[in-house]
Amino acid sequence: MAKGYASPGADNKKAAAAKNKAAAEQQPAAPSNDMLANILAQAAAQEGVDSEQTVLALTEQEVAPAGKYDFAEDGGKYDWAEDGDRVQQQEELPGLRPKHEGKEYKDIANAQAFIKGEGDAHAIDPNDVAQGALGDCYLIAGMAAVARANPEAIQNLIKDNGDGTFDVTLYIRQYYYSKPTKVTKTVDARMPMNGSKPLYAKAGDKNDEGTELWTSLIEKTVAQHKGSYDLISGGNINKGFEFHGATELLTGKKEGYMALSSLDEDDALLHIAIALDDKQPCTCDSLNMSEDQDLASAAKKFNVYGNHAYVPSSVDLDGRTVDLQNPWGSHHVENLPIADFFKFYRSIRVGA
Repeated sequence: MAKGYASPGADNKKAAAAKNKAAAEQQPAAPSNDMLANILAQAAAQEGVDSEQTVLALTEQEVAPAGKYDFAEDGGKYDWAEDGDRVQQQEELPGLRPKHEGKEYKDIANAQAFIKGEGDAHAIDPNDVAQGALGDCYLIAGMAAVARANPEAIQNLIKDNGDGTFDVTLYIRQYYYSKPTKVTKTVDARMPMNGSKPLYAKAGDKNDEGTELWTSLIEKTVAQHKGSYDLISGGNINKGFEFHGATELLTGKKEGYMALSSLDEDDALLHIAIALDDKQPCTCDSLNMSEDQDLASAAKKFNVYGNHAYVPSSVDLDGRTVDLQNPWGSHHVENLPIADFFKFYRSIRVGA
């Protein structure tokens, strides 16, 4: 470009800048924090509010994003407890079994979702589970099976809100053929109690920080969906609820069912062994032996009880035996010959 030549583009830019400056000078200045504070203080004085009671926290840097805070007064999911320190769930507590009417809910103030016990490989461990005074062995066994296969899946279901409440997610089917989708409920640490211990699903590990409650929280959430603990006992879970297995409820993945009548001994051993090796949750259902006392007596010698769910823990392919965890937290089955397994059990369930 020749020296002394003025570009038309440069003149246009200068003109635009001058125009923008003039427009900006005509705009009213944005109110400062001091100005807003004075306005609010004057409004408070007109309403008879002491200026010392007016709290202002206006900064340029801190702006709460929309939806960050959820208050009960605004129709949120929380409701303040009487002591003002902890939060209670807004949804009505699930009913108890009729035989337990009169038992009380009590707040477990030191509740923790997960605690890694001594000797546990993970905070979520199969030995955390223990069935209480409720016939939901299928659910407790499902929890133990998922904890054994994929503890992270359990961990992802529960969020500790740090205020006495927990967000618990389950995979629910709306209709028979629909896919299970995540549904989250907020539940608190109030549990039905038998003295100082939970009446239903028992507490897990304990340490100086508190008491582990993930099994109780999941059980309570299922009862919350149904309306009462009685409605998750035994076959009641199928009433008005699209239930397709405990492991699906906890993982969202389909649970397969194999009747032992369609398998031989080698098939059963291999199915269980492969499920354990592939980290797939696996449970087994025992026969209803109520009308065969001889069979019930023979089974009891191995700690097998009728119409009950168990969790395989190991398989000895050479010795042709199976070890199974009892969701009671005791009376586990050890070194059960596969021939006796076929005498006492009716099915194998394997999740994905």
